Amino acid sequence: MAMQYNTLLYRFFFDPLAHGIACVIVAYLVAPAQFVKVVYQETGESYSSIVTRCIRAKNFKLFFSGAHIYALRQFIAALAFGGSQWLFLCSTGYCAITNFTLLVIWECFLAGIVETVVTIYSETKEIAANKGSLMKRKEKVMDILTPVLLRNILGGSACILAYEFTKDISGIGANIVVSALLGIAVSALSMPFDLIATQNCGSEVRMTWIGRLKHNIIVEKKIFAIFNGLTMRILQIVPYSIAHSLVMVFLGKC
Repeated sequence: MAMQYNTLLYRFFFDPLAHGIACVIVAYLVAPAQFVKVVYQETGESYSSIVTRCIRAKNFKLFFSGAHIYALRQFIAALAFGGSQWLFLCSTGYCAITNFTLLVIWECFLAGIVETVVTIYSETKEIAANKGSLMKRKEKVMDILTPVLLRNILGGSACILAYEFTKDISGIGANIVVSALLGIAVSALSMPFDLIATQNCGSEVRMTWIGRLKHNIIVEKKIFAIFNGLTMRILQIVPYSIAHSLVMVFLGKC
């Protein structure tokens, strides 16, 4: 019992820190992709046009206009993910779950809800910073809460499933490949929620996330509009999926 308590105490501090450090590095590397994705989702301007315009204006700082807030959010999100892993260990210690599917669902739900609670405010500010003059009104947390929660629950599943599928395989090659493939799949599945969060933040007309989804598909008659920014989202999600999953492998061997 004493050993179990010491292990949980050790993991309480070390898990969040390990995930946080890994994800801050990734955050600054993919910050330009986040900027391009937000502008593309709001304006419909092509990726190449956005990049070319910024380069011609020699305003490279635009690519990192929301980078610090983005990195802070990712650090907090990574701490939250590490914290959710600790909560998962505690919960399964007190109430054992033997069904693999239920186990993964519970782990993903914990990861999503903890991340949302601790990052929703900073994400609201980050989207507003990236949208800049495209904001039509003051940003509010409630405008993006539901789509962000659903997106985060889905988002955590890539690294969690990758770890569960490859934890008994020697080496990290299989883990990286599975993480990347699942990251791509999760990017597509969660993209509509990410787009709706971006559109709802500071929008001229307030809508629920379902209302915004219907508007994109029925009113705008652009069913593929809900996947605006998918390429950039893949460039974001895959590195985080790999980073989180590798940290989980490392922690699992400690």
